[in-house]
Amino acid sequence: MCGDVLIPSLFPFMTVSAFALDYGLYDTDSRLVDFLMTKVFRLPSVCFPALVFGFSGGYPVGARVVSTLYERGQIDDSQAKHLFSFCVNAGPAFAVSVAGGMLAGSHTAGIIILLSVSLSSLLVGFVYGRFRKRVTDEKLEFPVKYNGIAQSLVAAVNSAGNGILSVSGWVLAFSAFSSVFRQFISNEKLCLIYDSVSEVTSGLSSAAKTGGMPMVAACVSFGGLCVMCQNIPQIKKCGMKISEYLLFRIINSILSFYVCRLLLQISDVTVTVFSSMEPAMHFAPASAALLIMCAVLMCDVVKIRSPYLS
Repeated sequence: MCGDVLIPSLFPFMTVSAFALDYGLYDTDSRLVDFLMTKVFRLPSVCFPALVFGFSGGYPVGARVVSTLYERGQIDDSQAKHLFSFCVNAGPAFAVSVAGGMLAGSHTAGIIILLSVSLSSLLVGFVYGRFRKRVTDEKLEFPVKYNGIAQSLVAAVNSAGNGILSVSGWVLAFSAFSSVFRQFISNEKLCLIYDSVSEVTSGLSSAAKTGGMPMVAACVSFGGLCVMCQNIPQIKKCGMKISEYLLFRIINSILSFYVCRLLLQISDVTVTVFSSMEPAMHFAPASAALLIMCAVLMCDVVKIRSPYLS
């Protein structure tokens, strides 16, 4: 699962997002960005990378971008909470290829799932902004100093390697616990519910059996307890309570369920049979080698103790 789904879909976006922030690719005075962030979501323009990668990179990527902006002092805790409410989503690769292609056997179904999740999150971000004061895009008193291309690239790969190890570790832990859980719980309904809320990748099949495509959209939007555990360090850094984060995931999940039902009613897509979620492990040796190389890279970086990678 890590080799076929998570590493290919997350590692590139983790690298690109870290590089973009470290190199300052999004430090722009675009009027369109300013209008979108300040008028629609009532957030400063500096939050734009969180919006971009929160909807394109995958669950951990958006959270890491928000945490980085907060640690730099570019946003405050209130703005960080606002971003966490709607910028932690499944990426298009996961929603379309995995949830749609592998599970429902249809990329069109995957697009509907992606639209359901994205529209629900945007709605949450917009409504949340109505309860916040209108913001002006003020410049920092001490602007962030960005690194060069080489420094930013090396730091980005190191950060992404560290992040993908953490994500894979949590997925392995939840998968192992699920196996133990099923040894002691024989009730199939309880097992289906547990799979749906614990780890999203393995829970898609259970979600499909309990409620069809709308339930799959709700499962993808919720992200699972595994994703929550991955993001807890970033959440706590920004002063957000875990209960608050959980509440927003539940709200997003419920909205995604009903938005998906609405989209299915106005479209001609029909999905009656869901294939089981059993990803093949054709690339397990390559994935193991990649994880080992990431570990070696981090050990080497710690040994060198380069100042811009600290």
